[in-house]
Amino acid sequence: MEDRIFIEEQDHLKTLYQKLTTMKEELEAELVDISEKAAEEKKTTSEDLRLNFNNDAEAQETLIEFEVMSQAVAQLNIASDSVSAKLKNVDQLLPRAYFARIDVQFDEDEEPESFYIGSAAVSDQHHDQLVVDWRSPIAEVYYNHENGRTSYRVDDRRIEVDLCLRRQFDLKADVLNAYFDTRIAIEDPLLLRSLSRKRTDQMQAITETIQREQNTVIRYPDVPALLVSGIAGSGKTSVLLQRIAYLFFRMRKQLRPEQVYLITLNPVFQQYISHVLPEMGEQNPNNLTWGEFLDELGLHGVGEGDLTEAASLRQIDRGLASIALTEEDFCQIRQKHQVVLTQKQIADVVAQHPNIETGVRLIQICLDELEEAAQKSASDLEKKRISEDGESDEEGQTDQNPQKMKNRIMNQYGGAIQAIRSFKWLNLDRIGSRLLGRKKLTPAETFYLKMALTGLCNRNAKYVMIDEVQDYTEAQMLVFLRYFKNARFMMLGDEFQSIHEGNISFERIHQIFQERGKDLAELSLLTSYRSSPEITDLFTGLLPKEVQIKTSSIQRPGLTPVIRSCTHENYKEVLRQAVKEAEGEPHLTAVICQDWTGVNRISQILGGDGPEIIRDNESMPESGAILLELRLAKGLEFDSVILPDVTAHAYPDKLLARHRLYTAISRATQQLTILSDGPLSPLLGKDKESGR
Repeated sequence: MEDRIFIEEQDHLKTLYQKLTTMKEELEAELVDISEKAAEEKKTTSEDLRLNFNNDAEAQETLIEFEVMSQAVAQLNIASDSVSAKLKNVDQLLPRAYFARIDVQFDEDEEPESFYIGSAAVSDQHHDQLVVDWRSPIAEVYYNHENGRTSYRVDDRRIEVDLCLRRQFDLKADVLNAYFDTRIAIEDPLLLRSLSRKRTDQMQAITETIQREQNTVIRYPDVPALLVSGIAGSGKTSVLLQRIAYLFFRMRKQLRPEQVYLITLNPVFQQYISHVLPEMGEQNPNNLTWGEFLDELGLHGVGEGDLTEAASLRQIDRGLASIALTEEDFCQIRQKHQVVLTQKQIADVVAQHPNIETGVRLIQICLDELEEAAQKSASDLEKKRISEDGESDEEGQTDQNPQKMKNRIMNQYGGAIQAIRSFKWLNLDRIGSRLLGRKKLTPAETFYLKMALTGLCNRNAKYVMIDEVQDYTEAQMLVFLRYFKNARFMMLGDEFQSIHEGNISFERIHQIFQERGKDLAELSLLTSYRSSPEITDLFTGLLPKEVQIKTSSIQRPGLTPVIRSCTHENYKEVLRQAVKEAEGEPHLTAVICQDWTGVNRISQILGGDGPEIIRDNESMPESGAILLELRLAKGLEFDSVILPDVTAHAYPDKLLARHRLYTAISRATQQLTILSDGPLSPLLGKDKESGR
């Protein structure tokens, strides 16, 4: 029976592969044909179209001919885009046409229908689907449900079906290597095969092996804010990228990549994930670190902020409505050496609206009135200058030509008008000083005040995705919420990987979204797909008991972690030997230190032949050994990890040290070596010690 099924599936694959190959050739030929037609159309038009505007009739005929030509070219462009999109999907499917098949029965009187699921969708010339996209509604039954009676949703309509077959494939091009029939989503031989592959310098997409809890996050309803709490190795970042791809698919006509912002911790991680969405046929969204985000706003070199700064931002929000702006809260507007608007003139405009609270509405109303006042002032100044210089236009009536005067004003006083539009008439330092009761504001506080006063924000952004959200401060979150005020948020993180003092808690995230009237849903990912059970048990052992009992690993049993407390005399030799062995392996080994001081110390011990040191903005090799700080290792995973500094001094029995050790250990998937120069960290204890 199995041989017959294998032969049938192999024949289906070969037939489909041939169809895709033929389709590729036909689509490429069609693109060439469309290009030639477009070139011919433009040539014919340029030869035949004569621009004749001698009279109204001739002009009308010329415009009609031009419109006909434009429509013909537009139709060819539409056809070209359609063919290119289909060719893109075919190219995406040729290396691996599909990874799963489901058989579903829509009605008990009908035969089950088969659907092959792949990374993209493609149909034949009769519009019959050869492969369905993994993001399509019907594919949800593959990811979410056991065999038997189930359902999926199309828009707001629920469709009942019987899931009769759930089959996975291991294939390449037109060769079927194996297939697996599974009755329950978590029974996943393909997942185990995927997890056993060697880790590389780039993240691998999880489209083929999305698990039920991950799929819940990916396909979760479009809510104002979603917080995903996941243990180390639960696939948070992969799920985030699949979620972005899913949103692009479901909102193909409404959502563009430039409307999505992905906030990540460091450039090393940016490079690690940069290929994932393009391999799924989607463009990367805006991908920024906090520093790059600030640079875009013109706030170069601003620190990340702390809880004190967060308190000042909240104070700005509370205090604005009750503060009345006075003359000292404004700056005069000048153009070169001339004052266009004085502080008093600006204050007089603002004073005309005593019943409007200080804030965006007041400032926007005054903005229009100040621009009008500036244009009048500039006009008076220009007339005075013309009179004093004895200038006039060719007719001697400059002041009677309004448009010409307006043009002269913009040429002479455009900088002043632009200064008003840029809110340079607001003395933000003075206003902030009054609100906060101190003379000097940080750049972040000044920018936040400007947003709160003027409504400055990014109105184009529809989604903001924040990875490793536990590593941001409350001040940073407040800035994100204020700047991306119209966007929907998705935040992923692990509170137990918060490795710096003063970072925001998940409880506080809930509070600040609630304060701003944004409903926040929270989901959990509690299964580790990254590390062996032995390594998973080690890092989950550092979690609170109530969380620890809910976690699990589905990896096959592996190697026991090596944990050694060395004497000062033999530490260097043990470390060198461990790194030497790692450098000879075909996979990538990470030697992870708590901070840059630790990196320098270990580098000196290992000497000139030691591992390559990874810094910001540097990519990783595919194999060998590397040396890096813990902050750069966050979010990454390695087949083998060496932690060279797990001493009682470096990792005392304190919460922050516990988070750092949990984070460091959980970077390893198969092999883990923990060393200490002297007494081992009490977080592991003597009973944990093992060695070769």
